[in-house]
Amino acid sequence: MEQVWYTVETESTMLECSSSRTENSVLAIQASIPSPVIPIGLSSRPNFISELEAQRLLEFFDSNEHLWNHKGFEKRRREQHYHLEQKKEKDQNGELYWIVRRLMDHLGDNYEMPHELFVQERYSSAYVKEEKAGRLSANTFETLPMVDSPHCPCKVKRNDEENNGGDDTMLQCNNQRSSCSCYVAQITLVNKCIQSIDKPKERKVECWDMESEQHKFKFIMEPLDLYVKTGEALWNWRSHTTAFPIYSSSTEEPNLEKDSSNRVITLKFRYSTAPTNNVTPSHIISKQDQDEEKKEEQDVMNLCKDKPLEELLTIIVTTSPIKSNPSTEVLEKTFATFHHGGDNFAFLCPKVIVCDGCRIMSADNNVSKKYSNSKQSLRNGIATNDQAENYLKFKMALKNICKEAQHDCMSPFHNTRVVELEERHGYGFALRHALYHEVTTPYVCVIQHDRTFMRRTPMEEVVRSMIHRSNDIKYVGLNMRSNLTYRDIIVSKYGRGAGSEILDMVLYPPELALDANVYGPNGSSARNLEAKGKLKDNLDSLAQNYKGTIQGKTHISSSSREDGKYQLSLTPTLYWYDNIHVVETFHYRDYIFNPMYRMVVRGGFVEDKLSPIITKSVERLGLRQGHAKFKCYLLDDHSGYFFTGHLDGGSFMSQSEKDKIIVENQDVKCSPVSDDKAPKS
Repeated sequence: MEQVWYTVETESTMLECSSSRTENSVLAIQASIPSPVIPIGLSSRPNFISELEAQRLLEFFDSNEHLWNHKGFEKRRREQHYHLEQKKEKDQNGELYWIVRRLMDHLGDNYEMPHELFVQERYSSAYVKEEKAGRLSANTFETLPMVDSPHCPCKVKRNDEENNGGDDTMLQCNNQRSSCSCYVAQITLVNKCIQSIDKPKERKVECWDMESEQHKFKFIMEPLDLYVKTGEALWNWRSHTTAFPIYSSSTEEPNLEKDSSNRVITLKFRYSTAPTNNVTPSHIISKQDQDEEKKEEQDVMNLCKDKPLEELLTIIVTTSPIKSNPSTEVLEKTFATFHHGGDNFAFLCPKVIVCDGCRIMSADNNVSKKYSNSKQSLRNGIATNDQAENYLKFKMALKNICKEAQHDCMSPFHNTRVVELEERHGYGFALRHALYHEVTTPYVCVIQHDRTFMRRTPMEEVVRSMIHRSNDIKYVGLNMRSNLTYRDIIVSKYGRGAGSEILDMVLYPPELALDANVYGPNGSSARNLEAKGKLKDNLDSLAQNYKGTIQGKTHISSSSREDGKYQLSLTPTLYWYDNIHVVETFHYRDYIFNPMYRMVVRGGFVEDKLSPIITKSVERLGLRQGHAKFKCYLLDDHSGYFFTGHLDGGSFMSQSEKDKIIVENQDVKCSPVSDDKAPKS
């Protein structure tokens, strides 16, 4: 659905501080809300360049193909970077000299030539992806790369001059720009683009409280126009730019192809008096914050260190309608593997089974016809009357199993309660309900109804490592087939530089230095894998291939120890896998599910929405700082075998269903052949 845009006109003020001259003009923009608060210091100049001049610039940039570099963590955006040094600019960048001079004529004598020019290429297909990435993908300060201060250094310098009896003519202007000559100027070529801006109450990247609802909006940057940000608009407002979506007239869907019709080139000229080296961006944790985190970590350790696992960890199992209902076989098979996590985990830890609600497919409701596939329908919580009846019988049978297990301390269903949700929530919000209403322990282990343990897994040791490094580790996922060689995945997607940085971020908690006879390449955990026949052969072959991967080569040699221990590792992940994982309850409930951040949506899976947000956070803040907000890791013992498996509940057939098919096939084979189908002699 296309965005509705409102025409907004306001007075734009361009200040020339040395002469106290003001140049007033009307700033007319297309905004996403009717009455936005326009930042002080935002100005525009329509038709700053002509179409012929725009084409000239475009041809110049495209002719310098060797200067295009892929930028951003995912390397999906191309950029050219020019250093506009005054002495060399005329010789080295002659094709740019005329546009720089025109910009300087517009800004006035008290603004210096820009230090640098960024030429950025975007496509409208990226707009759709960025919009889906959620709130954390949004805006950042233009000035973060330049200075660690809420005020421009030249403003501070100007104020010092004022206190020391400086020239009063420089102080006659009445707002922040009166002592700041920094600016960012942008011009758009080819197609229009969108700039999203907001003003938080505090000048922090992760502050989501706005000054007001009118301090957060988008506006259209028209091609050929000049937009300049100075003063408050530059220093106290966050922003980011995307291409304007081009919609098809026939389908009303955005054009997701990368072609010239939806290409946008933006020129960003930047000038700052701030030093360019030895600058610590404001999103890096201060020493005071580090000290507070260490104190909090010590408090958590003191509170939890002597408690047994059953007082630290709650197991949450999520389930929903599947075609094998009313059989409880899927859950019984899943629970039967809990012993691999240790006796305390399997038999003593409290367990909550959250049964999601469902919608009934009928002619009277609004269920879309596109869910004609039974598996897909059930995956989206849509059931027929018969399936809903079977699901009801399944929940009744499940309650009986849990009730009987209360008297059997060796049953994995011991200490388990069933929670039924009346309406369909989806996996993410069903999990949220359990976190809000059913959990009192500081940690949770989240398991989907068809996710199983394949072999012995150090669940208690994982929790202990999270306790001792509570400020560093918030999520530990157990590896599975698709992420067994996660570091190789990082290298293939983001390059060797990212792979090397990920390696530096790998954690080796002492709590995960475990018996080498159990874990590691030669441990019994891998030998006693729950697999037989062809599956076991395939997994053995996979383990052999693991030894030649980047992840295998990196860790196998460095994890063996002389004391008979084998060091397991925690590898940073940029994907929040819904596979079996352990998470700090507070982190899940009060951060991941905080409605302010909109990182999880009703009806969806956590990983689908949250994982792009993590990647976008890394893109904006860098790998370490972007990941530090989520602190998620994958467990690996470097044996080449993964810890968890998948029964695929959507396609699972109970034993009774299999027996029924066998009987039907036998009946077909044994039935007499009719005369008209008998073979001719």
